[in-house]
This record gives sequence, C-alpha cells and structure tokens, in this order.
Amino acid sequence: MSNNVKNYRKDIVNSIIPYARNDKRIVLLVCDMGFGVTDKFKEEFPDRIFNMGMMEQGTVSIASGMAMTGLLPIVYSIVNFLVFRSIEQIRNDVVIQDLNVKFIATGVNNYFRFLGSSHCCGEDDKKIMKLINIRVFDPYETENVAFDNMVQEWITDEKSGYIRV
Repeated sequence: MSNNVKNYRKDIVNSIIPYARNDKRIVLLVCDMGFGVTDKFKEEFPDRIFNMGMMEQGTVSIASGMAMTGLLPIVYSIVNFLVFRSIEQIRNDVVIQDLNVKFIATGVNNYFRFLGSSHCCGEDDKKIMKLINIRVFDPYETENVAFDNMVQEWITDEKSGYIRV
C-alpha cells in the first residue's frame, strides 16, 4: 500500500475485519461518519457496529463501559472531533481507568480542509494523546513499519491505542 492518506482512510476499517472474525469482543462505534468505509464491516458484523451520532464524548464514555464488561470497543471519528471534543472522557474514562479502548482518528493531515479549519488540527492530536499517555500509531511518520503490521500492533496491544489515518 502506498503511503497515501486516502488509502489509509479507506483501508483502516477493512483491516480490522480479520481481527473481528477472531475476536467476538470487537465492537465498532462510529461517530456519524465513515459511510462507505464501514460497509464491509457492517455486512459481516451487523450486530457489532453502531452509529453513535455526533457525540464523541458520550461515545468514548460508552466505549469505556463496554471495555469494563470485557468488550474491545473501537471508536472511529474525525480526528479533531475525537480529540478536541472528548479529551476529558478519553483521559478520565479510559486512561485513568487503564481500559483497553481503541481509537481511530480519520482525516489526519488536514484531509477535511475543504470543510474549513474546524475540521483540521495539524498534528496537535498526536501531542494531546501523547500528553495523556495513549500510545499513538501514525503510519505517516514511519517508513519502516508496514501499515498492516502497525494495525496488528495497535489492535492486539492490551492497552488503549490511537491510530491516525
């Protein structure tokens, strides 16, 4: 796969499907976006994907509750909304409680700039996530790690993780 924003955005959800086949705990929580990108996951796991609407804070808190019950929730949202809107919930509900919630931030590298600055955050998301001690997986900053290997490390780690696509 080329080191291309559009490819990673299109491939991230499909790349977790094999893990969802092998781990029934995986649940995908989508924050009112990703349509088309999530179709294959929805076809295969219609009872394990939820459109949560535009409520990143609530989605993160719901994901933390799911993690407490033994599920492995994955929160999928636009980068700036995920980080800027829900940083308190990520820190308090996930990090402080040491829960395993996975985060997919899409639209990095200002992919959504055509929608205005409200949909962009440069690389501030990485700084914020590192500040609150979430491991950041960034396929755009490393040339030596294949995307599939990065996804595997992100999803199989027992700790929370944040992947930006």
